[in-house]
Amino acid sequence: ERLEIANWQIEVGKINTLGSTLYFALFNYMQYILGEAPEGKWKHIGILKSFLKVCLEKNCLDRLTLRKISEIYEDLYQYRVKADYLDEEFTEKEKRELISIYEVIKEVIK
Repeated sequence: ERLEIANWQIEVGKINTLGSTLYFALFNYMQYILGEAPEGKWKHIGILKSFLKVCLEKNCLDRLTLRKISEIYEDLYQYRVKADYLDEEFTEKEKRELISIYEVIKEVIK
C-alpha cells in the first residue's frame, strides 16, 4: 500500500511527504522479510543490520543490491525527518532523488 501511495504522490506532485512514505515502505518490507522482532518490535536502527544479515545468509538479494538498499535506507531516514518534523520543502534535486529511490524500492519489493 505504501508503494501505491508513493506512486500517487509522485503522480500528483505531493513530493514533500514522499520521503516518509518511502522510508516506511522500505521499513515495512524489511519487517516482512525478517518476521517477528526479537524484542517485540523492530527499531529503526537495528532493523537494517538484521535485514542485511538475513538476506546475506539466505541469499535473498545480491550484495550490490543490499549495499544500495543500505544507502537508500540511511538517506530515507534523513528525508523522513525532514518530511515529518521540519517545516521545509524538498529542493528540486531532492525531489528527483526521491523519485529515483521510489523506482529502486519498487523493483526490490517486486
